[in-house]
Amino acid sequence: MKKHIIYIALGLMAAVATSCQTEEIETFTTDDSMVYFQKTGYVTSAGGEGYSNSTSFSFVGYTEKMTSVTFAGEIRTMGKVRDYDRAVKVVVDEENTTMELGKDFEVDLDTVKVRAGTNITKVNVKFLRTMRLREEPVKLVLKLLPNEHFKVLEKYKSSNSYSASEDDVVDGSKFSFEIDEVYSCPASWYTLNANNYFGPWTATKFIYINATLGFELDDWTWINGAGSKITAGRMPYYAIKLQKILQAAADEGNPVYDEDGKFMQLGDSYRVDYSKLQQ
Repeated sequence: MKKHIIYIALGLMAAVATSCQTEEIETFTTDDSMVYFQKTGYVTSAGGEGYSNSTSFSFVGYTEKMTSVTFAGEIRTMGKVRDYDRAVKVVVDEENTTMELGKDFEVDLDTVKVRAGTNITKVNVKFLRTMRLREEPVKLVLKLLPNEHFKVLEKYKSSNSYSASEDDVVDGSKFSFEIDEVYSCPASWYTLNANNYFGPWTATKFIYINATLGFELDDWTWINGAGSKITAGRMPYYAIKLQKILQAAADEGNPVYDEDGKFMQLGDSYRVDYSKLQQ
């Protein structure tokens, strides 16, 4: 970073004295290249933008066919655009990460580059849908480190608005991803006395019921106090249909397992017969 010395001549009033003094003031410009993470969170009609360095996603409500999802952390540069590729050093911030490479996510950090003639690149991360996500949200934090091509811009304002507070800043050196599939038992489960038909609620059973009977999450939600789309009068029908499907799977030697690793079971009047199978 180059320092320019500006000399300012301070002329004092002639009536007092005629003298000159110099004052040394440091100003800063830069030819250094820098990198930083930035996600545009919002854009206003007036051109205002808000920035962040994180994103989140939940698998809740998605079909089991969706086994993974890919998100990108966008890396921007400051400084001159070059006519050659420049590697960017990105590492996993182990201290703040609760995911495990290969089990929870896949990423290739050794190939991240700002290509010739560009000033932006991305780190693509593939997140795997695992049972662990049903317990609690897990986090991956990536971190930029300086190398022979780039320094790291560690702080910048969170908005391009002139009125944005200087205290409201984004850490440009890091980007975090938070992924989960945490289900909660809907209130209508109890209103419908679903335990009598489906047995005790578990996330695994809830997902299976929805997938098998074609329910959406919103079908369990009460709308304007009028009840959910899943009605009490049809609960016996739902239970009988589900019992037949589970029984057929058991008879074929392919029983469905619940969250605890045991065979999935329904309410007392709709129990599945697993007597031919050993567990």
